[in-house]
Amino acid sequence: MRHAVFFLIAVALAGCAGQRAPEGGPIDTDPPVVVSTIPPNYTTHFSGQSITIEFSEYVDHRAVEGAIYISPSLGPLTFDWSGREVEIRFPDRLRQNRTYVVTVGTDVSDLNNRNKMAQAYTLAFSTGDEIDHGVIEGRVFPRQATDSPQGATILAYQLNDINPDTLDPKTTQPDYVTQTGKTGEFTLRHLAFGTYRILALKDVFKNLLYDPETDDFGVANGDIKVTPYDTLRSNVWMRLVREDTTAIRLLKVTALNRRLLKADFSSAIAAREIVASRFNVSDTSSHRSLEVVAAASVFPQLTSVLLVTEQQAAELIYRLDVDSLRTQSGLGMNALARSLVFAGSGIPDTNGPAVTSLSIGDTSRGADLDARLSIHFSVPVIRATAERAVSLVDSGSAAVPFRATWLSDASVELKPEKPMKSRVSHTVRVRPALITDATGKSGRDSLRTFRFRTIDQDLFSTIEGAVSDTGSLDVGGPIYVVAQEATAKETRERVFRLDRAGTFILKEIPEGKYILRAYRDRNGNGQFDPGRVFPFKPSERTAQYADTLKIRARWPLEGVKLWLH
Repeated sequence: MRHAVFFLIAVALAGCAGQRAPEGGPIDTDPPVVVSTIPPNYTTHFSGQSITIEFSEYVDHRAVEGAIYISPSLGPLTFDWSGREVEIRFPDRLRQNRTYVVTVGTDVSDLNNRNKMAQAYTLAFSTGDEIDHGVIEGRVFPRQATDSPQGATILAYQLNDINPDTLDPKTTQPDYVTQTGKTGEFTLRHLAFGTYRILALKDVFKNLLYDPETDDFGVANGDIKVTPYDTLRSNVWMRLVREDTTAIRLLKVTALNRRLLKADFSSAIAAREIVASRFNVSDTSSHRSLEVVAAASVFPQLTSVLLVTEQQAAELIYRLDVDSLRTQSGLGMNALARSLVFAGSGIPDTNGPAVTSLSIGDTSRGADLDARLSIHFSVPVIRATAERAVSLVDSGSAAVPFRATWLSDASVELKPEKPMKSRVSHTVRVRPALITDATGKSGRDSLRTFRFRTIDQDLFSTIEGAVSDTGSLDVGGPIYVVAQEATAKETRERVFRLDRAGTFILKEIPEGKYILRAYRDRNGNGQFDPGRVFPFKPSERTAQYADTLKIRARWPLEGVKLWLH
């Protein structure tokens, strides 16, 4: 009997212990919302030392406590939970005649099915007579088309009393904070009048600081001023990117034969940086230099370089010293990691140039009609000999004229002079025996072939529309309109260039779902420049269509409007 009583007591205690959501019934898909607060929104002359927030359902306590932001900051907060309510206590007395903004971010989730809040909630109260009413609205677009824009942290820094050039978000926390909702939209409410710098982060560590190479970031195309005469600033659009701040390091040097080296680096290097004069090879005993005859990037990764040298001696140890190389984003080399030693090779240099790969897979299907075909060679080659050794033909053996663009001395890109025929098999033919490498050797007397089939043109459609730009500042440079598949992380983009705002037409768009965006190419480099967090550099002006476009074959999509912000 005594055991039975203890058992019943234990069951009762277990049932009472902890927070527990009701079980059974239909699946909960509703996001939690804030249903009431103490004090009510827009309260003035507030003098309390705590606030209370009630949610519509049971929520994850830890998620809530990590998603509460108070501006201006009050330091460490204390949370006291009771059912669906939480009391938030302040560590210090509030300042006089100040507006306080409490933001409940979209990281808050319920207990049933981890549904997140659809949009951030803002509570404003004042210790004085009035509540600040400046507003900044905008939208954040993710780095990858397949990423969710929800939950990005929006940081606002007031610039009134500081030198803007000294503001470093890596070490300085913001004055105001909110988070993006499901569509990436955000609203910063109840701002004091002044000038603001806005930053969007995927704040991985939840520390309200920018952590390079960890957090995706986005910056606006300029600082934003909120005044009594212009209390609402809207259309602040930012696109998230990932910054690479690590200097290039030389990781490994391998002698493939007596005259060929392979140097591996920590980061992709801009192909234009690879010239023979930036590499010096010398033996470590006599310090005699070996001439570097040729240098070429290894595509597509661009993290390796092939070097053709004078003949090495197998019994010697050599050193490779690298001059200042840069990544495509402009990062230089680590001064302590630009030199390595390696053993010379005794393997004879008998192999001539060979084809290592083609950018399109052999026997692949669905190639674009204007596909750019990259051929990669095993060693740097004499360009003119390679161009004579390559041909492109269709299924009837008719030659397809192309233009050759050299990416490096070991990689060439073929661009058909006009679109290839639809639903037709094509063949790239390469005769290595006609190709001469940097040391004068030719390849084997054989024929390398790569076959592919072009896409069915009947599956194409078009996107037609117009780009508007009503801005009066930062209006230099061409406009690029870009369509990118929304279902893949790495896809070829369809691009249309405009010299000025106006109409565009993107042709030969395969069926599928697309993200459509545009940007004003301020510096004329043909790519979107996202700006920098510190030292601050504004992003190029951008636009993105609000919804994903669904493209159907033979059904042109017309009337698409984009506005540059």
